[in-house]
Amino acid sequence: YNVGDIVEIDGFRGKVKEIGIRTLSLEDSGGNVKIISNSELKNIVNRSNYRSIAVTDVGVSYDIDLEELDKKLVGILAAIKEKHPDIFIGRVECAGVESLADSSVVLRFIADVNEENIFSGKRVLNKELKIAFDKAGINIPYPQIVVHK
Repeated sequence: YNVGDIVEIDGFRGKVKEIGIRTLSLEDSGGNVKIISNSELKNIVNRSNYRSIAVTDVGVSYDIDLEELDKKLVGILAAIKEKHPDIFIGRVECAGVESLADSSVVLRFIADVNEENIFSGKRVLNKELKIAFDKAGINIPYPQIVVHK
């Protein structure tokens, strides 16, 4: 690993800020700095070496025709990738039906991102999918409570 790489050491994920003779400094996304003695460095995962995957699940109504939705998703996902080339560096796709939940069919979406964008990639994907689904008339169900008096 080098300064600037994103690593995970014993469950702490952060960007390498400084490599010293005796210590290593990591800064997480919240600005918290952890200083670790070099003699304590074990179980290190360098997350900067490969692409990471932003993952999000979105539920759709059981009434929807999934084959028709698949056709619409091709254009929707291509537009999202084109709109955010700074975040999405590879595929942006629907991986398929993740589960059959109580009130929705849950679809899993994945997108290739750099590790530094793994969280923002998920948030952007959620936002863009919601906007696109609204425009396309695709219903995202949510729990509702009916009260009778």
